[in-house]
Amino acid sequence: MDTSRRCTLLAFALVVSMVLPSVAGNIDNTDIDPVEDYQPQPREYPNDWTHRPVLEVFTSLSCPPCMSNSEPQVISLYDEYASNEGVPFTIITFHQTNGGAGDDSTVNQDSKDRYNHYSPVGTPDGEIDGGWIQSQDYPESLAEAGQRSVKPANLNITQKWDGDQLVISSNIEYLGSSWSPDPTDPLGSGQDLVDGDVLNYELYFFVVEHQVVAYSSEEGAIVTTPFVSRATLGPYGGSLDAGEVIEHRDGWTVFTEQQHPNDGVVSLEPRIVPGNIEIVAVLYDTDDESKSPSGANPKAGVSRAINSATPRSTAFDAGNTLPTVAMVEEVSTGSDASITAFFDDEDGITTAVVMYNTVSANHTGDWGIAPMAISGSEICDEAGVCYAYGDASGDATIPVTDGDSLYYQVVFSDGKENFNTDEVRAFAGGSPVAGDVDGFSWVLWGGIFLLGILLSTAFAVWGSMPYKGSYFD
Repeated sequence: MDTSRRCTLLAFALVVSMVLPSVAGNIDNTDIDPVEDYQPQPREYPNDWTHRPVLEVFTSLSCPPCMSNSEPQVISLYDEYASNEGVPFTIITFHQTNGGAGDDSTVNQDSKDRYNHYSPVGTPDGEIDGGWIQSQDYPESLAEAGQRSVKPANLNITQKWDGDQLVISSNIEYLGSSWSPDPTDPLGSGQDLVDGDVLNYELYFFVVEHQVVAYSSEEGAIVTTPFVSRATLGPYGGSLDAGEVIEHRDGWTVFTEQQHPNDGVVSLEPRIVPGNIEIVAVLYDTDDESKSPSGANPKAGVSRAINSATPRSTAFDAGNTLPTVAMVEEVSTGSDASITAFFDDEDGITTAVVMYNTVSANHTGDWGIAPMAISGSEICDEAGVCYAYGDASGDATIPVTDGDSLYYQVVFSDGKENFNTDEVRAFAGGSPVAGDVDGFSWVLWGGIFLLGILLSTAFAVWGSMPYKGSYFD
């Protein structure tokens, strides 16, 4: 099978994930049968690495050595992570109650469970590729792990907000061969000869929030900490033959209470900022307990990670361009704020939401989520199934109390399930959202009317341009 046909097969898996319902906690796994004469297509990863290594950091905002060691390192790595479109590595930080006052507000039971999985002696701790290296030098260890030999597997993940639920879809393609003898593992090679080359795996979805603003008792101040684990979904497990693909789907919703490892169910403070959420998928080989040749404290008895992915890395690997917001139109009517976003993406738009609050652009409290009604030119596949809108716009109306300001962010996905977020905007340039006001200037009304005509004319010209894209291009 040629590359274009194989790409179509994988694209179909993503379309399926888009049209089938996904319910939080309800896992729907789909096997895609191996294709005869299919030739695996290994990927080229950033830095010429064999895969995307993952760094699991155990830290605390109240722990003195964490604030002087692990936190400065992950903050530095965040800059590289955010600016490199290839996403050479992934990072999850699991905050603990260890050290100092033990009052890190981002601690949760899932993070404590992950800590117990590795059983480190304390924080800070860095587990790279599932304990292949246990290290305090994160950049050097990531580079070493990125070059190690792993079972080859392509890993993709997408996320999209469907109303107030984040729908997650991931697929794994095992690039094995019918038999892969390993002189260092005669027993495993013999088993390969009997049942073929098999990947026994576990897959996790880590719900990561970027740039969390929280109080550090060690610093005595508010700090910004990246890659914070808010929840863990999985593991999802199974076995894959060479050339086989499997898909895993799940859903997640924002919560305001969480299980604390010491204090039971507590109110979540700071609240989750949904526009900063990214899902990190990590694939572990349950037969792999290899160790770093450098002898850097490998963790015994746990499975090694052989790849990781984010929605951004998935788009990069597929050569896709992320969708963007070309223009936003705002109208205040009575006590409602009406927002229209015009999107720029040749693959069309499938879903979009507006996340909003009435406090500030960097609000750490509750954000509302309002779905946008998408319209435009329907994009359909060869079977006539329509799955996205080209030349798309999205509309949402948000009730706002007279005099309140409104801060909002448009979050959206395109026809290839590429995910992106717009900047946080202040409605009407930061002016209060208000209804009709006595004595309102007719000059201002005229300016708004003229601006509306110009925007409508520009959109009509833009919308009349021929649509270029299709999902299967």
